Amino acid sequence: MKSTMHLSTRMLAALALLFAAAALADEFSLDWYSIDGGGDLWTTAGDFELSGTVGQPDAGVVMSGGDFELTGGFWAGAPAAPVILPGDLNCDGTVDFGDINPFVLYLSNFAAWQTSCPDCPPENGDINGDGTYPDFGDINPFVALLTG
Repeated sequence: MKSTMHLSTRMLAALALLFAAAALADEFSLDWYSIDGGGDLWTTAGDFELSGTVGQPDAGVVMSGGDFELTGGFWAGAPAAPVILPGDLNCDGTVDFGDINPFVLYLSNFAAWQTSCPDCPPENGDINGDGTYPDFGDINPFVALLTG
């Protein structure tokens, strides 16, 4: 009985060493985690895939490793998407006669228009929606917006 117990202890010690060696051989580690609730968002690019959940209690925390960095939260660091309002070339939120001079500048000197209206998306000048801007093909649709 004594030799059986001694053999069992040796086997248990050998198994423990085997598992420890296997654990040390891993290239990746998970230093910490949080269990978050609700939703599931996925994104992929090339060989990478990222998933997150809505309602993260770790929002605002910067997580990093190697060359990668991830900030938890609701679209952390992402600027708000500009509001596209075709014909609103002075970006005051309305299409009116106040947009005529900015529209003329947009068509005649796009760089000067961008300087005078830096936060205004250029897509606002694509009145006919053909994806080309600035474009003289937007003149008649612009007039129609103002008169109609």
